[in-house]
Parts: sequence; C-alpha cells; structure tokens
Amino acid sequence: MTAPTAPDNRDPIARVQRELLTLGRRGTARVRREDEALSVVDRSLLTYIQENPGCRAIDIATHFQLNRSTVSRQLAALLEHGYVASDDETAGGSRGIALRLTPAGSAAFDRSTRTVLDSVARRLAGWTEDDLEAFARMLERYNAEPDE
Repeated sequence: MTAPTAPDNRDPIARVQRELLTLGRRGTARVRREDEALSVVDRSLLTYIQENPGCRAIDIATHFQLNRSTVSRQLAALLEHGYVASDDETAGGSRGIALRLTPAGSAAFDRSTRTVLDSVARRLAGWTEDDLEAFARMLERYNAEPDE
C-alpha cells in the first residue's frame, strides 16, 4: 500500500482547500472566543431562513446538500431556543412546515451578524475596494458551482 503524499504547496487547488479549511476553523474559534450565542451552523440556518421566509427543512437540506434528518436535528435546537417558529405550530415537526425567524431569533441573528461583520471587516481593513469586490465575486462564483 502506498503512503499518501503531502499536498503540493504550489498546487492552487490544494492551496484553496487549505485556505477554506483555515477560514472555517477561524470562524469556529471566533465563536468560542467571543462566547457567541450562535454557532456557525446556527448562523447558516438562520441566514437561510431569513433570506427565504417560509422555507422548509427540505429546502434547507437541499441548499446545503445535507440529509433532512441532520437539518431537522439542527432546527430542533433553534426551535427549542425560540429562535425559529413554524407558521403552523401544531404541525408537530419541522420537515414539511414553513419556517420563520421569531423576534428573539431576529435579535440574536442581528447581534451575531454585527459581531461577525466586525471581525471580517477588521481582517479586510487593508484591502482595496477592487480587491474586496474581486474576492466577493470569486467566493460567490465558487459557492454557485454545484457539487458533483
């Protein structure tokens, strides 16, 4: 059996993957360091629900390419904390019902967004407007590509 080889530091694909990994780890560390109430997962769900009012768990699962049961578990915590509600509270679950942020969810999301944006702005403070635009476009393009 051949031992795996280390990624070539000149390979741009390996470099992109390494930087995306670092980005994710730093985001997680920031949440812990700043005693943020919302995790990265919580923020991603709340962002999607805020941008897509009335979405269902299956919509979220499809968007993030996750299993419905995973999303349902993640949503259960947000429902329990009162950050998310369904338009039909008697439906008994979150898979097929329309979801929305509650006032408490909106407030927590707004606080968290300010914290995250402040952190990102500090890291990008020395970048030119052209660099920021190019970086944003590249990230949007990367995230728009479907996984195979």
